[in-house]
Amino acid sequence: MFVFGLAQSLCHIINLRFVIGSIRTVASFYAEEKVMWVYRDKCAGPERMGIKQGLIAGAGFGVSCFLLFCVYAASFYAKAWLVESGTTTFPKVFRVSVA
Repeated sequence: MFVFGLAQSLCHIINLRFVIGSIRTVASFYAEEKVMWVYRDKCAGPERMGIKQGLIAGAGFGVSCFLLFCVYAASFYAKAWLVESGTTTFPKVFRVSVA
């Protein structure tokens, strides 16, 4: 476990060295704005995809909750109709049978 953690931290240090070197190279050529525009362009597609996925997931969750509560409402309506018609009693409707 210790060796894995040490190797992972060394990997992060090496990656950090390359990142700092890359930033210095970009800064030395005065290309910060160009690199930032390229980065924003590359991030635009995944950002739009993430927004679409979030909206679709949210809509799906909302529809599933709506259907669940519709089933609850229909169940309570049917039980109330049975109690009103005298087929069953109120305590029997809410009693949970074990066997």
